[in-house]
Amino acid sequence: MNQARRGRAATTLAATALLAACGGASGIGAGSNRILVALNVPTSADPYVAQIIGRGAQLAVAEANQKGGVSIAGRRYRLELRTYDDAGRPQQAAANVGAAIHDGAVAIVEDGIGATVSAPAGDAAGVPEIVIDNGDTGLMDPQSRPSLFRLGVANDAAASVLSMYLAGKTKSVAVLHDDSASGRDGGDQVKEALATGGATANPVIEVSAASPTIDTQIQQIAGSGAGAIVVWGSDTFTGRAVAAIRAAGVTTALFTGPAGESPAVRTVAGATATEGLRMVASRMTSESDASSFGQFEHRLAAAHLGPTDAGVKNAHGQEIRQPNDRDFFSYDAVNLIVAALKKTGSARPGSALIKAVASVHVPSANGDTRGFNPQNHEGVSDDDTYIAVIHDMQFQPVKDEPLSASLPDEDQILSDFH
Repeated sequence: MNQARRGRAATTLAATALLAACGGASGIGAGSNRILVALNVPTSADPYVAQIIGRGAQLAVAEANQKGGVSIAGRRYRLELRTYDDAGRPQQAAANVGAAIHDGAVAIVEDGIGATVSAPAGDAAGVPEIVIDNGDTGLMDPQSRPSLFRLGVANDAAASVLSMYLAGKTKSVAVLHDDSASGRDGGDQVKEALATGGATANPVIEVSAASPTIDTQIQQIAGSGAGAIVVWGSDTFTGRAVAAIRAAGVTTALFTGPAGESPAVRTVAGATATEGLRMVASRMTSESDASSFGQFEHRLAAAHLGPTDAGVKNAHGQEIRQPNDRDFFSYDAVNLIVAALKKTGSARPGSALIKAVASVHVPSANGDTRGFNPQNHEGVSDDDTYIAVIHDMQFQPVKDEPLSASLPDEDQILSDFH
């Protein structure tokens, strides 16, 4: 059994043991020495997203408990996680929030696909929801949705960075997005950002994520004369679109949002189609700290939560490792929840906890300082992103954009991870 497969098996066992330890709702709440944090993730619909949220949160919980738990007002509590499968459906995700609140969760770390629906329930119960994956720009609104926070790349931030890069290369860009709320918003944000940079988005085409083919849309794009194509949507949609565009013989340069780094894109589209694909990705290292991210990845491995096998190989047949560059958002989220609980002096949810989440800060797993403020519930800015390009099934910073060119390459050969 190779190192990656050992890691996957151990990860499964660790997660199973952790969830089994959570047990039922009994004991959560008054008189309990446990604090429950819920994970609301698409386990059955999008394992990649579920895993990036799950791994970071599991590590944060394990590290806190290894130190004797969380001390609040002179009393020690053990952190526990419980996972709720939203199956990639907004209504199920919203229902899961209600279930988690009923089960005694003090906070929810989630993909965020149902957050617009669940936010009133979270606010009423004093249970903060920290979104990791949904980039919908309008989702964060401290006035109307005070219980929602985001530790992930928002569409407007990603679109701004990508469009600035694109505008220096071409003045005409075709945009193809799926029909999810985040996909539509991403398309709108790219269009607006390109206009700000002096470029034009034309055509802008929406495709159902469930559509079996996109041949007609590809023909429209090919006939538009666009100098670049932006694909925005889920990782599966992105992979299918990239594969179809290249299969149709269209050689125009391809760009994507943050979903482009998912191994699913390379798995679905293949090595030839994804070669040269550029994307917006979250920074692995901070401006002043080049070592914390690597230490985080090794702590994941020590906890049997890594390294992460991307499931693809390079041209030499070497297995590729997926950097854990999004896992640290859920890790930071759990630590922010703990810091907020300590600030309130209570292990229970409530309006004070929501206010505390909006004001505390913690060291991030990548060396940054992570947190929010009462007027801004975004924990990741456009300065935290860069442009990456896929070469031989691995993604690295581009060399023709100043910030990206200043970042180190990450060794993604799985066997090199020690």
